[in-house]
Amino acid sequence: MACTYDRLFCQLIGVLATVLDMEDDHKLYHAWRVALLARELSRNLLPGRERDVFYAGLLHDLGGIGLPDHIVHRALQPGAKDDPEIRLHPERGAAIVSHLPGVGLKLRPLVAQHHEHWDGSGYPRGLKEDQIDTGALILNLSDALDLQLRSSSSRAWGDIRPRIEQLAGKAYPVELWREADRILSDGFWERVAEDEALEQQIAAAMTELPPAGWEEDPPLTSTISLFARIIDAKHAYTGGHSQRVAAYAVKLAAALKMGEEDRQKVEIAGLLHDFGKVAVPRAVLDKAGPLDPKEWEIVKKHPARTIDLLSQVVYLKEIAPLAGLHHERYDGRGYPYGLKGPDIPLGARLIAVADAFDAMTSPRPYQPTRSAGEALEALERGAGRQFDPGVIAVAHVLLDGQNPN
Repeated sequence: MACTYDRLFCQLIGVLATVLDMEDDHKLYHAWRVALLARELSRNLLPGRERDVFYAGLLHDLGGIGLPDHIVHRALQPGAKDDPEIRLHPERGAAIVSHLPGVGLKLRPLVAQHHEHWDGSGYPRGLKEDQIDTGALILNLSDALDLQLRSSSSRAWGDIRPRIEQLAGKAYPVELWREADRILSDGFWERVAEDEALEQQIAAAMTELPPAGWEEDPPLTSTISLFARIIDAKHAYTGGHSQRVAAYAVKLAAALKMGEEDRQKVEIAGLLHDFGKVAVPRAVLDKAGPLDPKEWEIVKKHPARTIDLLSQVVYLKEIAPLAGLHHERYDGRGYPYGLKGPDIPLGARLIAVADAFDAMTSPRPYQPTRSAGEALEALERGAGRQFDPGVIAVAHVLLDGQNPN
């Protein structure tokens, strides 16, 4: 699967930032607004590093991914600074981004320090002045701008400005504030303050993302595995789920004698099959009892969202249907589109079986855990209804390396 790796990876980061900022069908725009503000402030203050500051802005709140609600809601609550989850999220996020090949070590201090304050009153380490990376201070200011915007009844710069100015010399140096005030007073604020205008900025940025600048291309599937781990981190019980689904789907593909290129597509689709689920509230997916009709409708949207999001990544467009159609049923009673039989791509039919097998053999809050043998029997009972009979005919390969009892 040939592609320009740098471009693929940068687009994935952009799409991940988008989905991390979604609640149901509502976009919060926090990461994108912070990234765009920080990039603009960095052009003069940190020439040559604006690329790193931009990507750190997109991922700065990654450490809050497992929280029941989006971290901006917690940040706006009284006493937020004393919330253990708030205080821990910078270093949690830094630990995740440090694994990004090529750029991880550059982004780590920016993410880890984005809530440190110039006067030493920040967190998590209470760093001060020159102990703090200037890029992290820029992220701090950009984050404060977005939070002030959310807590204000007005979006005008003249109304937001006094609240940010009073933090100068405390949260960030006065020189940084002066540069920010100059840029934001010169029209840039209006380009990012309103959501409609911000959408235009995001669309432009997604087509002109600055290259990450790797010296060589890392292995594609191993790097996408990192995104899979981030997806699975949203819910406590899904740790390792996407990697296992991908591995099971590849076993099935090999048993059906699929070629190497097609197997790689299936593997990547398996790793990313739950991409859209990041936007589903944790309270819904972690619910121990049956979902109510409204909750079920929320869950049913995630496959189509997966397709929409992955289709924004140029080199993953052909993989998007394989990843997003794994809840279609062979008898046509699945979702999101009610496709039937061979109208469902073979890769999606493989992932459907792999996903069901892992769901049945892993601890889930809504059902008892089954043995591998019991799960295989359940798959066989679903042949011709939920699952492709041709795939179920080779599903015994899923027992390789498993305890069937």
